[in-house]
Amino acid sequence: MAKQKRPVRKLSTIPDCSGSLWILANLAEELVSLDDLESIQEEVLERALLMFRCRSGAFCPLDGKSGRVRIGSASGNVRGLKPEAILAAKSVREVVLDKRRPLLVADPATVLGAHWAWRGMAVVPIRGADSLLALLVIGDLAAGEAFTDSDAALMAALGGITAAAIETHVAMLEFRRQVGLRMTDMVAQLNRTAAELERVRTFADDFFESVPFGIILFDREFRVTFHNRAADRLWPLDRSVLLAARRTGIAHSDPDWEGDLRDVINMQQPWLAEAVAVEQPGSSGRRGGKPGQDAIRVNLWCAPLVSGKNKLVGGVLIVEDVSQRVQMERRLAVSERLAGVGRLAAMVAHEINNPLDGILRLLGLARRAGTEAGDPRVEQYLADAHKGLMRLVTIVRDLLDFSRSASGAVDPMPLRETLSEVARNMAPAAEKAGVRIGIDCDAHLPPLRSATLYHVLVNLIKNAIEAMPSGGRVEVRARSLPDAVVLSVADTGPGIPTEVLPRLFEPFFSLKATGKGTGLGLVICKDLIEKQGGTVAAANRPEGGAVFTVTIPVARSREH
Repeated sequence: MAKQKRPVRKLSTIPDCSGSLWILANLAEELVSLDDLESIQEEVLERALLMFRCRSGAFCPLDGKSGRVRIGSASGNVRGLKPEAILAAKSVREVVLDKRRPLLVADPATVLGAHWAWRGMAVVPIRGADSLLALLVIGDLAAGEAFTDSDAALMAALGGITAAAIETHVAMLEFRRQVGLRMTDMVAQLNRTAAELERVRTFADDFFESVPFGIILFDREFRVTFHNRAADRLWPLDRSVLLAARRTGIAHSDPDWEGDLRDVINMQQPWLAEAVAVEQPGSSGRRGGKPGQDAIRVNLWCAPLVSGKNKLVGGVLIVEDVSQRVQMERRLAVSERLAGVGRLAAMVAHEINNPLDGILRLLGLARRAGTEAGDPRVEQYLADAHKGLMRLVTIVRDLLDFSRSASGAVDPMPLRETLSEVARNMAPAAEKAGVRIGIDCDAHLPPLRSATLYHVLVNLIKNAIEAMPSGGRVEVRARSLPDAVVLSVADTGPGIPTEVLPRLFEPFFSLKATGKGTGLGLVICKDLIEKQGGTVAAANRPEGGAVFTVTIPVARSREH
């Protein structure tokens, strides 16, 4: 948008005596308020014409780069005025340029040429500290008027005031330019700094949100000020670290935990709590008490948080999920106990097996003798003893299986053939109990260890048949996943009591009536599957009955 020119105040009259000085003083005051060169030129030319009684004139600025002079502001009859010709005139160069004084000419024709019609002319140098800035050319006096020596003095003063105004304006422009450049540099630097801070902040956010452990910052009153995504998953969502800690099982492992945690702030001492039980969000465990089956285990590490000025501002709590490690340690301990039990079982079984075989032979001979004697009581007593010994034979066989955890061939065999063989062998027991066995096997399943899987399936189907003495159905299904084979044995029986599900795979734990089971069958199945890198789990079906799910990794099974 074009800039509006400042209105120039017109002075039509000059006070007596000091009128020119008054105009000059007023001009100096006016020039201070002007902010562009064009307004300065107009104001100076207007006041000069008024001060020196001229009817025409021109303000001719000098281009510092090219050294050429041109007409800027003009008033009156200036047609044909050539600033370059004026600057080239000998008298102008001698007086204006060399002596730096105004040149007063009574007959402008001597400078401008014979065709010039002005009466009187003055060339006033506008000279700065180092160079000529402009020429003020005025003239065209009225009849009877002429320039005086006092006019020359006033013109010199006018040139000095104008030069000062122009240099001040140029200096101000340069100052503004430099300030603008510096502001631009500062803004650019601020933008770079902001971008770097944003990058650092983004990196910090990404780092804190990507680490697998929870990070919680709190102030000196234990109020939470920051927590990452992992903390949302591992730690109760409370505004206070103390309140959150009370909702975990920490009191069961460390009764003095609260005092130790407060010492992080009060004494600036680190604090560590290991394997603390924490309920997962949405679990059914009791808050504030001992966590139930849905609890996870975490290590808590807490330390004071100190600012750059070595001032305590709060603390940091690191929450590390160690559930898998704790479970693995427990499994290792169970495995070690089971290994010891297995070795003991093998020793006991071997010690019992030989005399047991002899006792059975003697019982057979005694039963034949009792039959020949004709005493029915002897026959009944010997039959009961034989039944007990056969029970003892079953226990010894299970103990030997438990100590070995596998027997038979280890060569891989197509899974469909294994399932068919299991169904054929279990058909008599199923038909006797009125139970139907259904097989559903996906195509293109990888071969698995036949003896291992045969033993597991026989045990699971046998348990399912025994759980349905009044009849029912057993569904055996095998399906393939991208990285595993999943087998399920489901029945339509009464299901498994919820309270005993966690103990189902413990050694010698059985739901069967006394004398009907040893409590080692599922333990052996679990051990066989885990040796192939798989898992076995038990659950109740929504529609009724129990289901056992066996998952075997494909890669591990192929290696075996």
